[in-house]
Amino acid sequence: MTALQRGLSVLRIFPAGNRPLGNAEIAAAVGLPKATVSRITFTLTELGYLRYDEISRKYCLGPGVLSLGYNVLAQMEIRDSARPLMRELADYAEASIYLAAPDGTAMVYVEACRAPTSMVIRLGVGSRLPMINTGIGRAYLAALPEADRTKLIDKIAAESDPADWPAKRDAALSEIEAAHSRGYAVTIGGWISESNSAGCAICRPDGYPVYAVNVGGLASLVTEERLHADLGPRLVALARQIEKAATSLD
Repeated sequence: MTALQRGLSVLRIFPAGNRPLGNAEIAAAVGLPKATVSRITFTLTELGYLRYDEISRKYCLGPGVLSLGYNVLAQMEIRDSARPLMRELADYAEASIYLAAPDGTAMVYVEACRAPTSMVIRLGVGSRLPMINTGIGRAYLAALPEADRTKLIDKIAAESDPADWPAKRDAALSEIEAAHSRGYAVTIGGWISESNSAGCAICRPDGYPVYAVNVGGLASLVTEERLHADLGPRLVALARQIEKAATSLD
């Protein structure tokens, strides 16, 4: 319990705006020896609750903090701002639009909007999707700093079937690279064989991804051609609108 208390005390001292802190600053703030704090920050970084910057040699809160309370996330004000924007695209696309937050090697849906003609497979708030072979997960991975992305992909690899991993990894890396230029990632008949989807990351003002949004549906309606010609660019515009709305809530 003491270790848990100390770990939580470290997470709590990060200031508004998530300003990076070094071990000495953290130790002074929580009243613990620097050596103890170094062990705590190392563990919290390994778990994804802190993010370490090699250049500044300081820490800031990582995406894992979000996973501690994604049920609370699902009730945050950003859902109220995002919902009408998501509904508009869902009705236009006749498809499902989801907002998700990262949780370990998965994405967790925190908001959902569906058109009446959207997929028979109706995933809801709280559903978990693998990052590596979904459009929404690949978009999140693409938006991460390279070091964080490499570490997370290594973790996914450790959890994956070795026989399937090479093909799964190569497909994801190709799509992650494409997302860097076009702003969104896709999966064509990937996680659900009869569906296609595109995903786009939603980032904090400092550029770090904290959510992602996707558009998906039956391959007969949401074709690969339609994703690239129409829905993908619209999804990027939606993500930028949500980012703007989230900033106004701060």
